[in-house]
Amino acid sequence: MRVRGIGRTDCADAARATVAAGLTWQTCTTLLHTPAPYAGAVAALLIVGTTVVRTVSAALRYGAGCLLGVLVAVPGALYARPGMAGLALVVFASALLARRGFLGHHGVHVPTTALITFALVRGRHPGELASHLAEIVLGIAFGLACSALLFPAVRVRSAERALEELRVLVARYLDGLADTVVRRERPREVLGPAWEQDLDAALERARTCVDEAHESLRWNVRPCARRRRWHLDRRVLRTLTDVARELTVTGRLLDAHPRAAGPSGAAFAQPYARLLRTTALCAYSCRGGRPHPALPAARHALTRLGAAGCDPPAADAEAGRLLRPLESALTCLSAPAPAPPVRTRRALSPLQPSQRR
Repeated sequence: MRVRGIGRTDCADAARATVAAGLTWQTCTTLLHTPAPYAGAVAALLIVGTTVVRTVSAALRYGAGCLLGVLVAVPGALYARPGMAGLALVVFASALLARRGFLGHHGVHVPTTALITFALVRGRHPGELASHLAEIVLGIAFGLACSALLFPAVRVRSAERALEELRVLVARYLDGLADTVVRRERPREVLGPAWEQDLDAALERARTCVDEAHESLRWNVRPCARRRRWHLDRRVLRTLTDVARELTVTGRLLDAHPRAAGPSGAAFAQPYARLLRTTALCAYSCRGGRPHPALPAARHALTRLGAAGCDPPAADAEAGRLLRPLESALTCLSAPAPAPPVRTRRALSPLQPSQRR
């Protein structure tokens, strides 16, 4: 299992959580006169996430768990007799709610808060209970504020790096398939035995990074986040995913029939290898703008190669199976780029007669 190192983003997240906990502690000791406001500091630490969206989600789940714990414990502490029966009822009900899963790992706060509330209500300490809940509210508030205002992360660069790695890998594997066609070898002998697993891992990493990048831009108050116009990244990822799928299909065909690309000798193998290399060039140039200039010529060459046919008919069928995934990949790469969003500008109204002076 690969252990990820501590990076700059992790240090920034830890710093925001530390500031939130410190501010909560200081505020509680000043306003609530609590000597050790651990409940508020813990709440601030636990809700600060890597993005503003995750912090808001954690705050809602944390607050909901505490609220459910209070709602379960108060009736049991006031009305259940004897005390052990009330305690058992509160623990059972709160543990059952925590295991429902709708609060995620924050479900543990339901039985925790329920037990604290039960003890304080049974012991006739309403002031301590109010102070405990006020600490949690302040901790959640400071956690939200620090996550939103203290330089929230913008994870666009990691997504761009992941997409670049995916582009390079797809292009390298397409170029490697061209080598297998020319040499009439199996793809695993040229690309390595784990090439499909490596491609799947790069795709999953790119999807994760792109999702995290979009999430980091939501509700982000930093000016660099507001200026980002990242409307093409998901389309680039979809295109590369489709090309990778067709690449995998082609590799499996060549792996099962290593000599299938040479049914008519160099008359098919050489043009097919050139098409694979051109597709690799187009995949590496897939960045959300105009399609590569070589795409129309590649599609025309693909049509001519498919119309030329092979002899015998069985070889022609094998060639057709090899050309179909390549045609699908070129179709994905040649899709037109979406038009950029139009900025609405206030139209200049004609001057009124009183303004024409």
